[in-house]
Amino acid sequence: MGEDGADGIGCVAAARRQYVTPSPVTSHSAMVLVQALFAGMHITASPALEYIPPVAFCALRLILALPFLGYLAHREGGRWFRGWEWFWPAPMGAAIGTAYVLIFVCNQRSGPNVTAMVQPAMPICTTLLSAALGLEKVSVGKAVGLAVATVGTATTLRVLEIEQGASLLDAVLLLTQANAYAVYVVLLTLALKSLDAQLRADLLKKKKEKEKETELVRERSDDVRSSVASSKKVAAPPGPMRFLFAATVVAEVGVAAIAAEDLVENIEWASLPPVAWGAVLYAGLASSCLAHGLNSWAISKVQGILPTVYSGVQVVFTVLFAYAFLGHPVGWDRAAGSAVTVFGVYLVSRAKFHEQHRKTSEEDDASVSDDASEMHLRVRRTSVDHIAVAVELGPAENKGVSRRNSTGLPPVASASELEAAARAEEEQEAHRARSLV
Repeated sequence: MGEDGADGIGCVAAARRQYVTPSPVTSHSAMVLVQALFAGMHITASPALEYIPPVAFCALRLILALPFLGYLAHREGGRWFRGWEWFWPAPMGAAIGTAYVLIFVCNQRSGPNVTAMVQPAMPICTTLLSAALGLEKVSVGKAVGLAVATVGTATTLRVLEIEQGASLLDAVLLLTQANAYAVYVVLLTLALKSLDAQLRADLLKKKKEKEKETELVRERSDDVRSSVASSKKVAAPPGPMRFLFAATVVAEVGVAAIAAEDLVENIEWASLPPVAWGAVLYAGLASSCLAHGLNSWAISKVQGILPTVYSGVQVVFTVLFAYAFLGHPVGWDRAAGSAVTVFGVYLVSRAKFHEQHRKTSEEDDASVSDDASEMHLRVRRTSVDHIAVAVELGPAENKGVSRRNSTGLPPVASASELEAAARAEEEQEAHRARSLV
């Protein structure tokens, strides 16, 4: 093999290592690139919205994105919905569909800069809504961060200059867009917590049944022995990507229905300029597919609070791109307000991170007791558009279960990892039963 061939193989091997176990530079560079790609969507969509109405533009973006989101859902693993679980995609789709549409409505009305500047407020809206529903407590650190972020968002929206009419409506639309994402994230949290509790209950029940069957093996015939090996496996529940795919399907149905007249009659397809076609392709492929996939991979490799505050980088890129390519003024007061919002998000995220770390440490200390909680604090990380989301799945549902009865679920898990953990548990029980023969 020639020297060039050896170099090529070495490059492929190095790239593969970076994909599996990336360096911090690779992971954070990927997240910066993600925010630059989403900033590009704000910029490219701005002139295109003169030719394609915002709701129709959103419908075109989603139809391009759906095949890729379906692939991510399939790759994540886990089963499809069952019974009452089919309830979740409808409200999730309404929430995230509203967020998808309002990104372009706000872009057309307020411009790409202000639209991007409000995006960092989404984690703040999520924290407030979660606290209102009792999903998390607001500590002193979170309260300080929320106050700082509120001041920053108010500065970005120039609330002191808002008057009745268009400016008030624009502010309401911008806040509604951020809050719609927050509603989706909270619904996703509720769904994942419920499914996680059911999974742990099913695994614990199955383990107790196998322990009883193993005892019977010692006393009875080979027929009972075979029933241990043939018992039904517990499938991993739907994961975040499957919920996102299903919610986006619901959103696309609603958005396309609203935009049907524009898509069929009002848009002059034959005379659309290249800038409009390019913006649609960019929003559907570069933003929804490339950036979303890259963000999903990157946040799974980075621990801590930084993925949450990377939305502030999107603001920087949007302001620079809008100034360079569209000639839009920076608006330094709004830029400063957005920076304050990002700092508030950082404070809230840091408080959450320390809270999770403290809970895990307390459980580790308690694990020496047979009355300890079932497992470590577990977190599911996922991407919703440009936003990094960490859903805390605490052990509160199964308190008082001895660690000897632990289900062995990993602390940070995808649906496929949950399924693998359940399968490993079953194989261990089957091997233990066979060893008694």
